Amino acid sequence: MRRIILFPIGLAFAMTALMWNSFVRAGDPVHEVQVVATKFAFEPATIEVTAGEPVRLAIRSADVAHGFAIRKLKIDIQVPRSGEPVTAEFTAPPAGRYDIECSEYCGRGHGQMKAALVSVAPTRTAR
Repeated sequence: MRRIILFPIGLAFAMTALMWNSFVRAGDPVHEVQVVATKFAFEPATIEVTAGEPVRLAIRSADVAHGFAIRKLKIDIQVPRSGEPVTAEFTAPPAGRYDIECSEYCGRGHGQMKAALVSVAPTRTAR
């Protein structure tokens, strides 16, 4: 009987926490970065974000179809050769380096098509 009562309470608590997090984040400015994929590079090669901030990557191809994958963040996007941008939106992860790779075979240099997302710890400013 206790499990039946505790489950809805736990579920309600979890939902409230998720909604609060979304509400608090709704006013935060989004760090948007334009990314261009070409044979065989991403530009910029290093994307720096601050841990915890909302991030939007607008990724487009300058030539053929590419993929954009950050495996540690479970992001894997197909980037069409049309040049139309696709977006990845996420909260910047804890401080660290996250490898980016092309996940769509795009030619002989495909294996070297890499970049990095570098997440830095937020700094405190004096008020």
